[in-house]
Amino acid sequence: MLTKMWLVSQPNSVILEIKVDPNAIGQECLEKVCEKLEIGAEADYFGLRVCPGSGPGRWLNLRNPLDPHRIPGGRLDLRVKFWVPPHLLINEPTRHQFYLHAKLDLTEGRLVVADLEVARRIVAYIAQAETGDCTPEMPPTHIYEECNKIGPQGEKPEDHVDKIIEYHCEITGMRASQAEYRLLKEISKLESFGEELFFCKPVTPQNNAHNLYSHLLYHRQQAEEPRARDEPEIDGGATVGCLATGQSVGGCGCRLSTCVGVGPHGIVVYRPACNGEQDIGVEKQSIPYTAIHRAQPARRIFQMSYVTSEGNEATLHVKMATSGQAAALYRAVTEKHAFYCCETVRTDVTEQFIRDLKGTIASIFKDSTTLGRRYVFDIRRTCREVHDRARRAAHRTAPRAAPPAAPPAAPPARVGHEKTRSRSSSSSSSSGGGGEALACRVCMDEPIDSLFLPCRHVVCCGQCAPRCNRCPLCRGEIEKLMHIFLPMEYQKNPGLIVK
Repeated sequence: MLTKMWLVSQPNSVILEIKVDPNAIGQECLEKVCEKLEIGAEADYFGLRVCPGSGPGRWLNLRNPLDPHRIPGGRLDLRVKFWVPPHLLINEPTRHQFYLHAKLDLTEGRLVVADLEVARRIVAYIAQAETGDCTPEMPPTHIYEECNKIGPQGEKPEDHVDKIIEYHCEITGMRASQAEYRLLKEISKLESFGEELFFCKPVTPQNNAHNLYSHLLYHRQQAEEPRARDEPEIDGGATVGCLATGQSVGGCGCRLSTCVGVGPHGIVVYRPACNGEQDIGVEKQSIPYTAIHRAQPARRIFQMSYVTSEGNEATLHVKMATSGQAAALYRAVTEKHAFYCCETVRTDVTEQFIRDLKGTIASIFKDSTTLGRRYVFDIRRTCREVHDRARRAAHRTAPRAAPPAAPPAAPPARVGHEKTRSRSSSSSSSSGGGGEALACRVCMDEPIDSLFLPCRHVVCCGQCAPRCNRCPLCRGEIEKLMHIFLPMEYQKNPGLIVK
């Protein structure tokens, strides 16, 4: 059977060779990649990215056939598409792939850390994960130099490296997986965590994510403008920062264009506003998903109607460099809203498609034909559904506890004692059969001992309950936790591990 080989690169530059059918869709390729990396249960967090030689990269639509003409060299990049905090990740290989992508973004400057002490801790976690325990006489300076872009840029204090070594020595004995978890925990607190940027002008060494976030740090005074702007349209292609007017003095000399950031909570419009008279850096306009009414692309313009904080209706028009970038921005807003904010993905999202010329002609004669159909979105599950699916998969593959050995046969007893023995044996068997039912629904290991209020469900242990914001059973908000004590016959159950 004929097969087509695709080269899929991980964030650490390790390349996987994936063979699929020539007519396969992108989802089949991603599933084979995740199967090799043992992250199949949480594959929905990831996507395949096409990075051409020039121009911005784009996410491959996994529901459409793989087109060699639109993928240069048959090379794809495996990247995290939907970022979530590390405590929501069930499998360790998934956390490792999150760590590799986070490390790449940190070292290349796409994820900027404002606090110097946090940056030093992050560098120490990377060094611990990569090289293990630190030897003060021979610290891993090559790792420290590789992470030079992490933290505020400019002249570093003289004791900067000594502080990193001190943090590195403090975590001596920490496992690599634990160091990766700590790093993901640190970056999940950043304001730009999980945010994807769409620049109105082409990405250049001067106009990129690193310069934008560094620019925000350079100008301490920032203008938060949730209200609607007076301009009917934002021409991002004509805005290039504080030297756009040709002035030779004043401003900071940046060459940034207007861009739109799409994150887990909403979108943020960044507008450079630097000049000699009012040096305010970058204006930020934050629009949560709950305020958005409608969004759509119209050639190069991305249009969106929303409600301001004052309750007034407003419209946002952003002119992108190409129509493809406007469509990519529309896709990102729709998919991230569905993933982070919805209970399930609606059919009007999953079934939205366009047709090419052949498909349009064929649809004239048969409207239900699939010829030339190309889906607009490829999202299949929400964040909650992915987590529940991974948790159930981990529970199915977890090793079962061996049943207790049967007691030796006892000699015949009198009838009066047989009834007592039969009642005791039935009660013990019922408690033994309830061992699995009394295990924590999250880790499936520790016994349940925490009551959620106000829903009054008891489904988690004392370690997993504080990490839950909603009840895993009814999805209700958790306002308070209460520790409870099981009866002694359940605590002595051999099928449970009692703390």
